[in-house]
Amino acid sequence: MKLALPLMCACMALTLATAGYSATQQDMNQAAGRQYEQADQALNQAYVRLMARLDAPRQEKLKLAQRAWLRFRDAQAELVSSAWEGGSIRPLIHGEELIRLTEHRTAELLRLLEEQGD
Repeated sequence: MKLALPLMCACMALTLATAGYSATQQDMNQAAGRQYEQADQALNQAYVRLMARLDAPRQEKLKLAQRAWLRFRDAQAELVSSAWEGGSIRPLIHGEELIRLTEHRTAELLRLLEEQGD
C-alpha cells in the first residue's frame, strides 16, 4: 500500500501535466482539497435528504452515527497520511483518504435514503 499511493500520486501529476496544469506538489494538494470540498458537499446533501425522511428517533441515531463517523474519518486520514510525516506529499495523501472515505459514506447514506423510498 505504501508504494501504491505514491504511484497513484505520480499518475495524478502526469494527468495534471498533460491537461495543461503545472503539476507541483502544491498544485496537487490544492486540487485534492477542492475535490474533497465537492465530496463533502455531496455528503452533506445526502445527509440532509436522509434526515428529512427519518422520524425523530432515527434522526437521533443518524446524528450519533454521523458524529462517530466524522471522528473515524479524521482519525483514519491521520493514520494513513502519517506514513509520510514531514513529507510534502502528506497533505495529498491525507486529502485523498478524506475523499475516499467521504465518497464511501455518501454512498452509504444514499443507500439508506433509497431504502426509505426517496
